[in-house]
Amino acid sequence: MKWLLDIRSGAKRMQAPIGFAIYVRYLRFLLWEFRWSLGIFWSLVLVGGLVLHQCYHHRPLTYIEGCYSVFLLIFLEPYLDFPDEWYLQPLFFLLPIVGLGAVVDSLIRLGYLTFTKKSHLPEWQRMMASLYRNHIIVVGLGKVGFQVVQGILALREPVVVVERIGSDSTLIDEIIDLGVPVIRGDGRNAKTLELAGIGHARAVILATSDDLTNLDAGLTSKDLNPGAKIVLRLFDESLATKIAGAFSLPAISTAQVSATAFIAAATGRKVYQRFQLADQPLHLIDLTISPTGKLVGRTVGDVQTDSKVNVVMYHGKAGVNVNPGHDIVLEPDDMLLVIAPIDRLIEMESTNQPGQRPTGVPR
Repeated sequence: MKWLLDIRSGAKRMQAPIGFAIYVRYLRFLLWEFRWSLGIFWSLVLVGGLVLHQCYHHRPLTYIEGCYSVFLLIFLEPYLDFPDEWYLQPLFFLLPIVGLGAVVDSLIRLGYLTFTKKSHLPEWQRMMASLYRNHIIVVGLGKVGFQVVQGILALREPVVVVERIGSDSTLIDEIIDLGVPVIRGDGRNAKTLELAGIGHARAVILATSDDLTNLDAGLTSKDLNPGAKIVLRLFDESLATKIAGAFSLPAISTAQVSATAFIAAATGRKVYQRFQLADQPLHLIDLTISPTGKLVGRTVGDVQTDSKVNVVMYHGKAGVNVNPGHDIVLEPDDMLLVIAPIDRLIEMESTNQPGQRPTGVPR
């Protein structure tokens, strides 16, 4: 539990600079988006000012005054008298046409970007995704993907979602309203992943309901960004094991994860999760201290030493205590969150609930 709190606090410290960097990159994006219009406009001003400075003979002009004259002429506010030189006369007609064309083009494009932002159209989503760095990409916005995105947002980490075109997921609008860019396309396609910023991502989570899609997209992601962490969701437990070993890709078996949830519901536990730590299978369960059990009156340190388990949280009359001290005395109806191999947890539960072994189980 402590590592989760450390991540959350670290993410909060990073949030301010990440937000500032996004705004800086947004400004750079706009400058790049309007590069041709801005380039044409300022080229007219700077080059036209030089031409007037050299060739206009009604009166002497400095270079700055020539640029200012062209600037006003573009907006149909002439600063100078119409020239007598025949080669300058067409310039006074062409500058407003070309210059105003560049300005109008910029205004139309800016209005379109503003419209697409409000309407959540794909253009705006792709633009926002292009600003992200060191983010997490989630491919597949089903119920699992939605919960993954919510968990990432809870840690205040940047996330981009990829969802296939034609999907009728009702969660897309909700995710967009949370400020998460959603790229519509096939997650197996390199172009789609590039639009989601795969080159700058630090992790990719493949959470669709199709094993082959997740595997294909995972391998494509690894090719595009070898340094990114790739996590696969797979239904086939055997395939998950082989993928994790052969390609060094973390693969989470849906069957394995859901099995622990079914067991938890059947046995009355609120928590029953299985995970691997240094190739050692461990389980996380909650334990309510039984008034008739042998754990009443013992300390947290005694329980950890005798049962060889790790108590990560204690909930008693005084409240919740993460990483509780060894001197805390257990009382009836106190709750513990415990991590250990399953055999040690079973032994600990039998100590806590003496005489409640299920019928048919040999003693």
